[in-house]
Amino acid sequence: MNSTYRHPQGLWLLTMCYSLFMAAFGGIIASLVLYQTEQLHLNTDIAYSVFSAAMALLWILPVGGGYLAGKLGYAHAARLGLVIAFLGMLCFCINSIQATYVGLALFVVGNALTTPAIWCMVDFCYPKESVLREAGFTLFYLFFNVGGVVGIFLGGWLASVYGFSVEFALDSACLLAALLLILLCQKKIVPYQGRSIAPQVSWSANKILASLIGIAVISTLISIQLFKYTTANNVLMVVFIVAMVMVLFRKAYQQPKGMARNKLLAFIALALISITFWTLYSLEPSFLSVFVANNVDTRFLGINIPAASYFAFDGVFVILVGLVLSRVWFYLNMKGRNPSLSIKFALSLIIIGLGFAFIALATKLHGNASPLPAYIIVIGYAIFSTGELLVGPLGISMVGSLAPAGLEGLMMGFWQLCIGIGGVAAGYIAMAPNLPDKPMALSLTNPLYIHVFMYVGLGAAIIGLIVLLFVPMLARLMRELPPVVPQL
Repeated sequence: MNSTYRHPQGLWLLTMCYSLFMAAFGGIIASLVLYQTEQLHLNTDIAYSVFSAAMALLWILPVGGGYLAGKLGYAHAARLGLVIAFLGMLCFCINSIQATYVGLALFVVGNALTTPAIWCMVDFCYPKESVLREAGFTLFYLFFNVGGVVGIFLGGWLASVYGFSVEFALDSACLLAALLLILLCQKKIVPYQGRSIAPQVSWSANKILASLIGIAVISTLISIQLFKYTTANNVLMVVFIVAMVMVLFRKAYQQPKGMARNKLLAFIALALISITFWTLYSLEPSFLSVFVANNVDTRFLGINIPAASYFAFDGVFVILVGLVLSRVWFYLNMKGRNPSLSIKFALSLIIIGLGFAFIALATKLHGNASPLPAYIIVIGYAIFSTGELLVGPLGISMVGSLAPAGLEGLMMGFWQLCIGIGGVAAGYIAMAPNLPDKPMALSLTNPLYIHVFMYVGLGAAIIGLIVLLFVPMLARLMRELPPVVPQL
C-alpha cells in the first residue's frame, strides 16, 4: 500500500497506551454509582450527585488540561497525568467515603492532562488535510473501546466475586502499564513534518514539571471540595461553558480568514448539539445500570453478568458496528455519497433516542410480572453504540480538521467540556423520578423508568430531526467535502 495510505506508527503506540487508560476509566465509570450504594451504603441521590460531579470534572478540567498541554508540552502532560490518575485509583482501594473523594479528585485531574494530550498527539501524527484522519481516529476510538470493554467486564466480575478493592487494584495496574508504555516508546511518537508537540514556552524541563505539579495539586484540592458540594460544581460548569463559548466566538472573529472563522463557528454549533447525545450516553453507566440491577434479569445466554458490566456492551458494539461502518463510509466515499458531519451528528441523536424509547416500550410490553430479559438491554446497547459512532470518533477528528493552528488543545478541551455538561444533565435526569433507595415491586418502579426512558428518548430524536433542518447551513460553514476513508 502507498505510504500516503499508511497510518503513522505513533497512532498504534498512543492507541495501546490510551486503551490501558480506558480500561481503568471504564471500570470506575461503570462501577461508581453501584460502588457508592453497595459498598459505601450511600443513598441513590448522593450517588447520582457524585457521579454527575465526576462526569462534569472528567470533561471540564480537560479544557484547562488541553491548554496546559499545548503550552507546556503534550508528552509532559500525558506522563504526569498518568501518574496522578494511578495515585487516585490506589485511593479507591481503601473503601471509604473520604478516600473516594480524594481518589476521584486525583483521577479527574490526571484525566484532564492525559486525555487531551494523547488525543492531540494522535492528531499531530497526521497532516491537517490528511485523507486518513477520520479513519485513523475511528481506529483509535475502536481500539481504546476494547480496553474499556475488558476493564468493565473483568472489573465487574472481580468486584462481584472478590470485592471492589480487587477491581480497583486491576485498574491501578492498567494505569501503571500505560505509564510505562509511554515512557518506553516516547521517542517513537513523532509528529507529522511541520507539526510539533513540543512546549510552546522556552522553559527548562524541571520548570515545566514543577508548574504542572503545582497546578495539579491546586486542582485536586479544589476538586475534593466540589465532590462535597456538588451543586456548586454544577453551577460552575454552566458558567464555564458559557464563558468558553464566548471565548471561542471571540477567537473565531479574530481569524484573519473567513474560512477559518466559519469552521470555528461550525465547530461550536456541532459541539453544543452533541450535548444532547452525551446526556443520554451518561445515563447508561448510571441510571440505566441501576435499572439493570433492580429491574432486569441479569442472566444473558445462561451467564449471570453483574449489572455494572452491562455498560461494556456499549464498547463491544462500538467495535463490531464500527468495523461495519468503516466499510460503509469507504463504499459511500467511492460513490461520492458519504454523509456530511452535520448529518451524522443529527442521526446520532435520533438513533440513541430511539434506543431509549425501545427499552421503554419493551419494558411496558413485558409487564411487571417478572424482571425484564437481559437481551432487551443488550439490543439497546447495540442501538446506542451505533449512534455513538456517528459522534464520538468523528467529534475528536473534527477538532483537528476545523481548528485553527494553535487552538487544537483549547478546542479539544471544549469538546470534552460538552461531554461533561451532558454528564451534569444526566445526573439531574436520574434524580428526577425520586426512586427509592431500596428495591421495590416492579409495578411501582417500572412506570418511573418507562417515563424517563420514553421522554428523554423522544426528546433526543426530535432534536435530531430539528438539526437536520440546519444541515445545509452547517455544511456551507465548513465547506465540507467527503473525506476519503481507506478500507480496513
